[in-house]
Amino acid sequence: MYTLVASVVARTTNDVLLVKEGKEEVQGTWNLPGGRVEEDEDPSETAVREVKEEVGVSVDLVGVVGIYLGQDAFVDGPFLSITYLGQLSGKPRAISTDTVEAVEWVNQQRLNELELRSPYVSRAIYDANEKTFSKDIIQFIIE
Repeated sequence: MYTLVASVVARTTNDVLLVKEGKEEVQGTWNLPGGRVEEDEDPSETAVREVKEEVGVSVDLVGVVGIYLGQDAFVDGPFLSITYLGQLSGKPRAISTDTVEAVEWVNQQRLNELELRSPYVSRAIYDANEKTFSKDIIQFIIE
């Protein structure tokens, strides 16, 4: 069984927003803002909620980057990540919780220097630069 998660690629021309994980099992790794889809929650609602919880700003989801399969020690098994392209309103900052240590705009050329939580992170960032789909595509798939 797969765990469903939703994440957001927020970027500028050269940089992408990443969060440094604070959870014990994945502490110190870098990830896109996002998290688990709760029961009866639309994945787009999860993406918006998680960005607000992790980086303290609102996000407008402007498209879908892709759906990615991954494996993660914290999730304890395989997961599917629905990854959106988002535009932030406000200046992101780490919210004081035990789940996020830092929030940083990272130059995309530096991605290979970072320990990413999952290989899908770099793939999603690459895909966001190349193509996005209408966010309505997820509703079509879910229904």
